[in-house]
Amino acid sequence: MINADSPGNESAVIEEYMEKYPNNIVYKKLDKDPGIYGTWNEGVKLSTGSYITNANLDDRKAPWSLEKHAKELYSNPDVDLVYADSFLTHKPNETFMNNSSHGQRYNFPEFSVENMKMQNLPHNNPMWRKEMPEKHGLFDDKYRSAGDWEMFLRMASRGSIFKKINEILGLYYFN
Repeated sequence: MINADSPGNESAVIEEYMEKYPNNIVYKKLDKDPGIYGTWNEGVKLSTGSYITNANLDDRKAPWSLEKHAKELYSNPDVDLVYADSFLTHKPNETFMNNSSHGQRYNFPEFSVENMKMQNLPHNNPMWRKEMPEKHGLFDDKYRSAGDWEMFLRMASRGSIFKKINEILGLYYFN
């Protein structure tokens, strides 16, 4: 978990969980906010697991999302990244299980480099192998938006294989 110099009191909450689960949480508080992609790069550098995902404060994941994503990567060693569809909401701080999407969703197409050129795949709901940034580089922190799309396009154009999980596993807050 990376705290990019947030003015809130997240540290107290995070430290409480760190005491409860000392071997499960890596936490770093930054003195200055480097922007979303600089922050994500800090998280990637600190990661110790086999797989990486991002968890934005304004988006939500299904409670079973991480397990489903990890199982797909584990079961498909030739696949470098997995993604899924998401419900779409216009209200902040809703949960995956209780949201106002009324079934409205982002239906992402199956993976191809051509499809990636047309829209931001995998958008808000990816999980990728730890070695992918080592092979293709980190997020380019000069971007304020769509830096994830740029990195994933870079990965795909260099031969990485992505796979769509045909389920709704995220909730995207359109703001």
